Amino acid sequence: MNVLVVGGANYDLVAHAGRLPGEGETLVADAFHGAPGGKAANLACAAARWGATTQFVGRVGNDDFGRAVRDDLVAAGCNVDYLTDDVRGTGLGLVFMDGRGRYATVVAPRANAALDADDVEALPDAWFTSSTVIALALEAPADALHAVTERAHRSGASVVLNAAPVDRLDAILDAAWTVLVVNEHEAGERLGRHVDAATAGDAARALAGGDRTAVVTLGAAGAVGWSPTHGTTRVDGVRVDAVDTLGAGDVFTGVLAAETARGTPFGVAVATATRVAGASVTHSGARFPGGTPDGVADILSASTHPTLQEDSA
Repeated sequence: MNVLVVGGANYDLVAHAGRLPGEGETLVADAFHGAPGGKAANLACAAARWGATTQFVGRVGNDDFGRAVRDDLVAAGCNVDYLTDDVRGTGLGLVFMDGRGRYATVVAPRANAALDADDVEALPDAWFTSSTVIALALEAPADALHAVTERAHRSGASVVLNAAPVDRLDAILDAAWTVLVVNEHEAGERLGRHVDAATAGDAARALAGGDRTAVVTLGAAGAVGWSPTHGTTRVDGVRVDAVDTLGAGDVFTGVLAAETARGTPFGVAVATATRVAGASVTHSGARFPGGTPDGVADILSASTHPTLQEDSA
């Protein structure tokens, strides 16, 4: 049950207000907090807390933000032997959060921009095996991601790709994934059409192309996936009191990667990832420190669990 994650690690600076600001508008925040973030680092923490042996490869600054990011990854159970300090300073996520947990984010990559193919080529061969799942998001520089998918291809490892930001999905990476994870907006951008809960099944099948696996996440409405062996899988969301939706998609991808590495059947893996992502929005911050089976069960004990439906291929 091995998961290798290569990509961005940030420190998030989050301002809370009753609503999100409009263009050119200044609001006074009701509260402020800082916490480790970054899409790849978030999903690495989720995979590790869900029980996968997880290695994280990236760059942070030799600063207080970087030390906080590193400590949090270690606390989650990630191997950080190849998390390198860089003079550019730790990447920062600048987040505006409204009273309903919705958010807008601008990311300053800083040290993340220095991650390159040499970082990937330095990794031990033992980390790339047919039993390893490579989990990626698209915040990292393309040459580093190209290098890791090439090594994955040579070793027979599976690649679970969270295609966000979706405008950075180039032809090389689009050809490299085994399992694609997108939300409905990203799916719509890839397909050039509107995607919602009613059309997500068709969208997942179109994205999968008939011989690969794709999942469209729908926030509180759950997720829909398609695989050549299981057909369409529909999973209802869970009803919880959302505090902060930041990082829920990363949690979903990390748990899906861990379950894929475990060999869990696709539909069950999607249902599990949906359940954990739903529990994660009851916690403030992009990381989910309660993301263990017992922690998720406690949070969801009084809520509606996701309902799994599978159609034939």
